[in-house]
Parts: sequence; structure tokens; C-alpha cells
Amino acid sequence: MSINLNVVKGRMFQNDFWLGSLTFAAIAKYVKLPDDKDWDPIFGVGEEEAQRRLNKGRVSKDIVPYLLENDDAFFSSLALILVPMGDEPLEEGRDFQFEPIGEAGELGVLKIDEHVDMFPADGQHRSAAIVEALKQNRERMRDQRVPVVILPFKSKDQVRQLFSDLNLHAKGAPQSIGYSFETRDPVVIATKRVMKDIRLFDGRVNEATNSLSKKTPDVVTMGTLVQAHEALLAEMFPVKGKGKTFRDHDELHAIRQLNPADPKVGTISERLQQVWEVVFAALPEWEGVLADRVHPRDLRDGDETKGTKGYIFAFGIGWQAIALVAAALIRHKPDDWSEDLARCLRTVDWHKGPHWNGIAMVGERVNNTGPGVKATAGYLLEKGGFSEGDGTVIKSLLQNLANSRSGLQAAA
Repeated sequence: MSINLNVVKGRMFQNDFWLGSLTFAAIAKYVKLPDDKDWDPIFGVGEEEAQRRLNKGRVSKDIVPYLLENDDAFFSSLALILVPMGDEPLEEGRDFQFEPIGEAGELGVLKIDEHVDMFPADGQHRSAAIVEALKQNRERMRDQRVPVVILPFKSKDQVRQLFSDLNLHAKGAPQSIGYSFETRDPVVIATKRVMKDIRLFDGRVNEATNSLSKKTPDVVTMGTLVQAHEALLAEMFPVKGKGKTFRDHDELHAIRQLNPADPKVGTISERLQQVWEVVFAALPEWEGVLADRVHPRDLRDGDETKGTKGYIFAFGIGWQAIALVAAALIRHKPDDWSEDLARCLRTVDWHKGPHWNGIAMVGERVNNTGPGVKATAGYLLEKGGFSEGDGTVIKSLLQNLANSRSGLQAAA
């Protein structure tokens, strides 16, 4: 028995390939993911095995819901290598047969024997998501089709090299660009509304890259702002139920694919705006940017001519840490958090300096990492007078601060 695919035959340099499509059911049946033990003879074990491991969290939390929830979901093509049993090159007539249609010979039917496995040289996470989505909703998923590029097996080294080429040289678009084109995610939609409604953000959010250059007039990247809003909205719109997230909340779900100018989006963005109003009132340095007296880079890097230092709050780590603190305080006191947030922000010396070492800085460098963000949030809460008895979220952030300090002492 064979698999029959309508394909277009092509060649790129030394590589023959076929273009076609497979149903999700066929992907689940014939494609073996890179972390499958059956591939050990090709990749070996140890370091190579580790490099083949899937990011299961990304599959289950991001890609599978994308397939299950969106009728307009779409994947780019998977690159599949046909691998026969053993390590001999693929043999036409035994392992596969291409039967051309017409005189040109490019269009035809590719018949693949069932003993041939398919290795996803590119698209392993998409393949894994297809398999999992099929398990969760077979009726919806089984007949969906995904484009595929199929290549014949030549040798173990060829499989390894193609896997390396397709993954090593792949470069995703910057996160901020992806968000700027996003139309489904309620967090992104609300963020776009905030970017227009708040004066400091209007025209000063970098939507092109994941970092800020020294000369940019922008104050924050869109990626950083979306992450900050994820933390805030998760506490503003909690949802109970196994497998559900705050994005499933009725109010947030209702703004999916709405224009950011829609009044429903405005209702969500107003709650975010309340947080930023407290933040800007506690950090009046931003008024200089609004009045064009201060360039945003001077808040980040200081002004040597005036002998001033930069401020931690003007970096991505500052924006995200402030959002984590606000979210923790909203969890702690949902109806009375603003004064506590203002106190946490005002009692901190935000100037870059040795007091931030091991928290928001490593030596002279700002430590814009996940652990650094959480440690900085813990530091703000500590300065605001909070203790580990003030709720699980606050306790967790204070513990991150303690762990960061312990690591600094151990390295000393």
C-alpha cells in the first residue's frame, strides 16, 4: 500500500524535491518527530539528541490553540525528508515512484511506500502541534491540509545537514513586527489602543525591532509593552477552569479581531491606562520627554555633559518589572492598589548604580533578562514595604530577589 500525493517536481542546486500537501491525519500517521528514538541511528544520542528536543510548552500553549481556535489559521510548508528503513539511499521503484502527468513532466503523482518514514527537517513544532490538535478535535482537524516540501533521503549526513541548514539559518521576524500585524490576540489589540490613547506612547513605540537604538525617539518596544500588558490583563481578567487562560475571559474574547478603535477595546484599554497614569505620576521624569525637553536616550543612558546617570525604569526591564509589580498588587488588593504601586515606585532610587548590581544590572550593564525582571519587581515590592506574607505572587517575586542576591554573593 502506498501514499499518493499530487505534486510538482522541482530542483534547487543539487536537491530534487516535490511540492504538495498532506492531511493532518497523514502527518500524524507518517511523520516521526525529531525527538523520536527511531532517529537515534541518524542523530546519535547525547548532545545531538538534546538539540532535537521539542519545546512542548510552545506547542501546547501557543501553536495548538492557534489551530483549534482560528478558522483562518495557516502554516507555511513543512520540509519532510523521505527516509527508508536502514541507511541506504532512497530507491525509486522500491521506496517511491513519481508518475508524471503531461509532456512537461513537472506535474504528477508521487507514490510513497508505507515503509518509508518522513522526517520533519523544518516544521517539527508545527508537526507536533498538528498531531496534538488532531487528538483534541479529530473531526475538525483530520481533513485539513498543510503544504509540504518533500525531499528524498540520500545519506545520514544529508539529513543532519538539512536539519541544521533549515533551522540554523531560519530567522523569525522581530517580535514587535509580528505584533504590529496581529489582529486576533486581545492583548495586542488592547495594546494598539493604548499606544494611541496615552500621550507618551503615541508615536513613541518601536514596532519594528525588539530593542531600542541609542538615537531613537521611542520610549519602549511594542514587544515589551505587550508583555507588560499580558501580566496586567492576567490579573484584571482572571478565569477559572482547567486549560483556560485569561484570554478566554468573555470580555477579552469579545475584542478578538476588532479594530482597536472599537468602543469594546476602549473599555479594556482604559483599565490599562489607569495603571500607566499611576506610573507616570510617580515617575515625573517622563514629563520632560512629553515637553520635548529630554530625549528618551538621556533617560536611559544619562547626559555626560550634565553629569547625570540614566534610569532603570526607562529600559525594557523597568517597564516589565513595573507591570509585574502592578499585577501583583492588583491580585493583592483588586480595588485598592494604586497607592501601593505609587509608593513602590517613589521609594526606589532609579538611577543606575551599584545598588542595582545583581538585580537590574550586572556591573555597568543593564540586565534585561527574565530573572532580572522578576528580581527587579521583587526589589520594588521590598522597597514598598511588602513581605512574603502578602500573597503568593508577591512572595514569588520577593523570592526571586533573594535568589538573585544569593547568586551575587556566591559569585563574589
